[in-house]
Amino acid sequence: MKRAVVIDSLVDLPPFFKTSLPMKVVGFKVYINGKEYTDGVDITKEEFYKLAEGTDDLRTSYPPPEETLKLYKELEEEGVEEILAVHLPARVSGFLSSMNQVLEKVKAKVKVFDSRSLSGGAGFVAAKLIELFEKGASFKELEEKFWDIRKRLHLQFGVPTLRFLIKNGRIGKAKGLIGTLLNILPILTVDEDGEVAPLNKVRGKKRLFERMVKNVLDFVKGRDKIEMVIGWGMDSAKENAMKLKEMIFGEIKDKIVNYGEIRISPTVGCHAGPGVFGLALYVL
Repeated sequence: MKRAVVIDSLVDLPPFFKTSLPMKVVGFKVYINGKEYTDGVDITKEEFYKLAEGTDDLRTSYPPPEETLKLYKELEEEGVEEILAVHLPARVSGFLSSMNQVLEKVKAKVKVFDSRSLSGGAGFVAAKLIELFEKGASFKELEEKFWDIRKRLHLQFGVPTLRFLIKNGRIGKAKGLIGTLLNILPILTVDEDGEVAPLNKVRGKKRLFERMVKNVLDFVKGRDKIEMVIGWGMDSAKENAMKLKEMIFGEIKDKIVNYGEIRISPTVGCHAGPGVFGLALYVL
């Protein structure tokens, strides 16, 4: 039985992940100063962050159902009978609701997972499900494994401002931070409900890095094998990402069995702002 995978452009797979399964990526729409682009189709990550730097006019929308349906139909034409779909959280976007219109017109068997994470976090969830799917796991077996996979994931990210999350309606459970951020830097995550949520709030950049490293050390305590991805948005955010990497490597380099670096997807960059940086890690 021929199998394939569909993800969306908010899922940043680990650079070290490989699969032989056919894969399609649903490109979300990103808007810069009112001009529409399709993430990963007619704008690259580098082009997006170059244009996004210096503007507040960033927003996103999910693609119309007919565009998503086209990807599924292409897989069916290739003889695919079973499709694993891993997407962004329903709490972040209405995309998963729109999928019902798509799946009604798809003959192949499709199992859709809400990753309950974003960017590198969603990438780890997708990668682990794909690995099992490629080895022959049934949809039911994937369902049984999902929460174990999700609980092994740690995601945290820093943003210089909450205004993009607020403006784009993605503030989630971090809304309690609004109005308290004079000289305060938030550390955010996507929780198991699939909502943006605060991990910590600290005063000053030095404490930001120290706290992010402590969050990692607390999560991996007692674990010996870790996979990690560091990510950033615009060029100036890379310096923060690399400093965070160096500090973490200084503590647990011997535990990291796979490591990669990513430019965070433009769709996530619109949500969180182009200055976003952070990490996702998975304990084996």
